[in-house]
Amino acid sequence: MSRYLRAYTRQIGFACLLLLLPFLLPPFGVSSDVGTLVTATSTIFAIVAGFFIADAMSNYLRLQTLIAEENSALISIAGNAKAVDKKNCVAVHQAIDAYMIAQLDLGTLNHFSQTQKQVDQLHVSIHSLKTNSENSLLFDHVLAMEEKVITTRQEMTLAAKKTLTKVHWGTLITLAVLVAITVLAIRNGTWLTNVVAGLMILGTQAVLVILRDVDNNFLLEEKLAYQNPREVFHAVAQPPYYPHFAPVKYRIPDQDGSIRIGKKA
Repeated sequence: MSRYLRAYTRQIGFACLLLLLPFLLPPFGVSSDVGTLVTATSTIFAIVAGFFIADAMSNYLRLQTLIAEENSALISIAGNAKAVDKKNCVAVHQAIDAYMIAQLDLGTLNHFSQTQKQVDQLHVSIHSLKTNSENSLLFDHVLAMEEKVITTRQEMTLAAKKTLTKVHWGTLITLAVLVAITVLAIRNGTWLTNVVAGLMILGTQAVLVILRDVDNNFLLEEKLAYQNPREVFHAVAQPPYYPHFAPVKYRIPDQDGSIRIGKKA
């Protein structure tokens, strides 16, 4: 929690500095014709940033869908495994529970290489179920859902990766700096032009922050806020689990008041 507070404090402080920058720097005394240059640089920045935001958002939306599909497949496996074999389904439920806990403890949506062990254990537990002619169709559905989990994980591996490289960020930051310089150049020393310039610079910085948070999945992680796995834990008859770094406001117990909190490593 303190990590996020420090990050927000730095961002707020930097934003205030950008907003006050036009008031701290003296006017450059450049001709008003520089307005054409402001239009050019801001337009190019908007086009490039818009392209990258659209690209990052497509991954964002796809990843959101894939997470829902994976969780629904796990819930289906849990229910059908119990119908197939009430005795050995406990091992399946434990494997699903361990997989979800491993995801949450890592604190990232890009967890696939670190959770392969739990997926392998889920596979072993599913194939330990005892089947007969009466429940063979249900077991086939369990196998189909297991395949769905594997397929979804493969797609999520690609969707969870960052799309912007260092070259992309270098281009965006260069354009943002050019926008800031040209905006500062059109000031005439009045309060109004200083406010407008400060807001434009702050807006440019805000676009970069939004793009960063979408690209590294921070917005999606914050949006999910540990709510999505609750239904999976309910399906395996376990209280909801929250890692130790989860904010207190997100730690919501189930209807019985039960809750599990992870320990610091």
